[in-house]
Amino acid sequence: MNKKIVTGTLVVGLVVASLVGTSQIKQHAFASQVHLMPKQTVTERKFPWPYHAMLAIESDADHTDLRKFNIIHEFLNTKSETMLGQGLGLDISDSFFLYNGSNEPRKIDYNGETVKNEMTMFDGISNIPSADAPILLYYIRHGWIDTFHSAGDFSRVNSSTTIFSRELEINALNFLKKQNEVPITVFTDHGNQSNVANFGSYTAFDQYMEGDNPQSKYYITDLLEQEGVRYVWSDHFGDQFSYPSMIYPITLRDGSKMWGFYRFTGTRKVAYEPGLGQVANWDTMWNPADLGEQLDSSRLNALVQSGGYTIIATHLEGNANLFPFNYSTIEALVHLSHMQDHGLILVASTSRLLQYNLMQQGLRDQILYHASTGTTDINITQIIDPVNGDFIPTVSQLHGITFTLKDPSDAMISIHGVPIPDSDIVRSLHTIGIRWYTPDTTNWAITTTSPIYAHLKQEMETLMK
Repeated sequence: MNKKIVTGTLVVGLVVASLVGTSQIKQHAFASQVHLMPKQTVTERKFPWPYHAMLAIESDADHTDLRKFNIIHEFLNTKSETMLGQGLGLDISDSFFLYNGSNEPRKIDYNGETVKNEMTMFDGISNIPSADAPILLYYIRHGWIDTFHSAGDFSRVNSSTTIFSRELEINALNFLKKQNEVPITVFTDHGNQSNVANFGSYTAFDQYMEGDNPQSKYYITDLLEQEGVRYVWSDHFGDQFSYPSMIYPITLRDGSKMWGFYRFTGTRKVAYEPGLGQVANWDTMWNPADLGEQLDSSRLNALVQSGGYTIIATHLEGNANLFPFNYSTIEALVHLSHMQDHGLILVASTSRLLQYNLMQQGLRDQILYHASTGTTDINITQIIDPVNGDFIPTVSQLHGITFTLKDPSDAMISIHGVPIPDSDIVRSLHTIGIRWYTPDTTNWAITTTSPIYAHLKQEMETLMK
């Protein structure tokens, strides 16, 4: 990965102070550190005002078809009236498969569709875009999809075999570059041992993973880094619901680094079994029928009390029913939306939560007091990033960063000495922050018969040339 190290930050701050007639109060050592100054005390708030916690629902693309995808995301993301009820307007993203190399015979929808009908970017393992490709690109553009689910669905009935190749990944990522799509920053591992391009987990069971082995013909992490992947869930089950931070550094076998992240996958019970000793038995909650239990009100209340992050692992499109969600799941999601409406839990897409987490824990700043105007300047100097290298952030990377102080009307926020426009600033009674993303409740759902589809397909084909 590219390394862009910021040096001389303190010197820059002193130079700025001398030029504008300010006094520097204190160099920021930790994100939660209190700054003392003649006028005000400033602390960084963990989450955007007024929220006390942040949550993402991270869906794996297994058994997804367009019918279920549209029903689910119209309900989750829009305010439209849907077959599941009034839309919730939540910021919930999804994942997608590039290819379908599976020969599993499972049924994925009530209408008889099987795994071979999964929604993927390419037809099977060919280099021909599928009929759903223009729609997938459209959903990536509008934030309904933000995650690679492995290199595709390569699960085979005989898991000791695979039909994956590095050339498939090269073809797919070249295609995405030609489509001028925003970089996809999140990768989640998938499936059985036929999915040899998985990486990041080094237990005995996971020795099949070759995606980060530069000596393997299945090596792909160099390609993913060029695409923009920065965060990986490497198939670790997790029974912890709330975390102070969702991310942790992983050193891959090729020597590069990525941010790993946690997901709540279910509960674990350890029991003694004769001849085996202590054995952990997992009650995994991978189906949307389990979302009601994953989003149990006691768990959500504890998340708020702990002031934590959580990412819920699920397969939103995992049911083969006419109605993809049952009543308990719908009820739990409605309750979650009410908790957001009441300023308790901010629901964010996976990529947004992970980026915010990185910015929030790595932020460094200086507090400058302008004596002539009585203005407090919160000067953000850099983000400490031990994986990708320290860097000076942009405004677009800092959505939601918030500070608490007595009088925000006399405060401003700068990035390395450059004031952030007031249009990007939001103030409450005792906070000042950089505005969170504007909610987008537009109904982006389309099908191959929608009027816009022919235009999207032609646009895709033109860019392929």
